[in-house]
Amino acid sequence: MADATVRVELCGRLADMAGREVAVALPETGLAVADLFAALARAHPALETPLASGRVRACVNEVIVPATARVQPGDLVALFPPVSGG
Repeated sequence: MADATVRVELCGRLADMAGREVAVALPETGLAVADLFAALARAHPALETPLASGRVRACVNEVIVPATARVQPGDLVALFPPVSGG
């Protein structure tokens, strides 16, 4: 079966590094968030350090999820870097 794609919205400084939205190929059975991060880092080397930091949060279908959660074709995915300020 053919791979599907999912669009990933990048927020904050992640968008500065790779653009506001990127497409990632997914197997039809989906992909763990940790594997999605790895695929993004391979496709966009500037994202490797922040994605490996453990501080970027994934939101799938408007819910913050752990690295073990699965992303399925058609899901809404957004990645949020840590923020600071007051």
